[in-house]
Amino acid sequence: MKYAMFFLFFIFFTGKTIAQNDNYIKGKIVNGETGAAISNASVFITNTSKGTVSNNSGDFELVNAPVGTYDLVVSCIGYETQVYTYKASQLPMHIQVQMKPKAEELQEIVIEPYEKDGWEKWGKFFIESFIGTSDNAKDCVIKNYTVLHFRNSKKKNQLAVTADEPLIIENKSLGYKIKYQLEGFTYSFKESTLLYFGYSLFNELSQKGPRPWQIKNREKAYYGSVQQFLSSLYNNHLAADGFEVKRLTKTLNLEKDRVKKLFKENHMAGINRKDSSEYYDRILRQPDMLEKYGQSFLTADSLITEGDAATKKLFFVDYLYIVYKKEKEDAEYLQYTHESRAAFYQRSVVLLLNNKPIFIDAAGNYYMPQDFISYGYWAWSEKVATMLPLDYK
Repeated sequence: MKYAMFFLFFIFFTGKTIAQNDNYIKGKIVNGETGAAISNASVFITNTSKGTVSNNSGDFELVNAPVGTYDLVVSCIGYETQVYTYKASQLPMHIQVQMKPKAEELQEIVIEPYEKDGWEKWGKFFIESFIGTSDNAKDCVIKNYTVLHFRNSKKKNQLAVTADEPLIIENKSLGYKIKYQLEGFTYSFKESTLLYFGYSLFNELSQKGPRPWQIKNREKAYYGSVQQFLSSLYNNHLAADGFEVKRLTKTLNLEKDRVKKLFKENHMAGINRKDSSEYYDRILRQPDMLEKYGQSFLTADSLITEGDAATKKLFFVDYLYIVYKKEKEDAEYLQYTHESRAAFYQRSVVLLLNNKPIFIDAAGNYYMPQDFISYGYWAWSEKVATMLPLDYK
């Protein structure tokens, strides 16, 4: 009987090992026009430390690929970046990547060309928006910032930033060297909104690995982050991990809208009554949108449903108001928001763009990332200086 139990365990263990070995991605990278092999192309799974380069024959292999929904990124200077989205059910994968030569942009036909001294004008703004203003940001450096190009569109009233090649970022605070393929960066001055996206590969900054203080900084960056929140949501650990979640609805402040119109009409007619002015002033100080919070805390099963073997679907209407009760706001956040008050628990608001669900996995990865929008603390804290690979643990 003991022999039979040992035999069953051995079969189970062996089966698990084989399954893990099947989590690989192999491929060949060629020039899409000539068919010639491309060597030294970068191949990586975004937001992880899983990456490699193609050999002289254009071949590559990535083993132990994370399961879930991830982007496999193939990039090479002079070629357009190729992105392959895969799911756990598609592993193992064998692909042939046909790279398309990148066409050079003709500056002379661009109505609003890049600014010649763009870094001098916009470098500080870009660093604060992209790298952040947290304590970690002070030890974060873009080594090849000269590859950045800035275009300030007066017509659109927005700043756009592009890069000729991947940014090389050294984050001494967390102990990472990040290769960041910047695909887009736009800041709307009219709406005060920032949108940037790209693909990142993490490597240890030192061959000896992180130092104790860097490990501590990594833990601080993880706890309370979007990554931890989504992992907690997936594993149904919200309360244990310190997250309180409520529904939030926002409606137009109709009284403020009415008062605005009356104030304008009275001003044009030369009417200035003291009692009305006091009321107008009080109403006009109110927010444009009225917020209503749910009475009870939400649980994971009210927000997510099963997806496939490795992911779950997250969907909600309106907004979620999220409070992280195990850590208070950083002093740098209060300085950034120009608030002279005592630090409170970290508070963020999220919404799903266009009411589209996203898929999350146990590591805290989510897809599609551009459909998950955050305000409040996360809008400030979730920058490159605090970014961790999904497999950092």
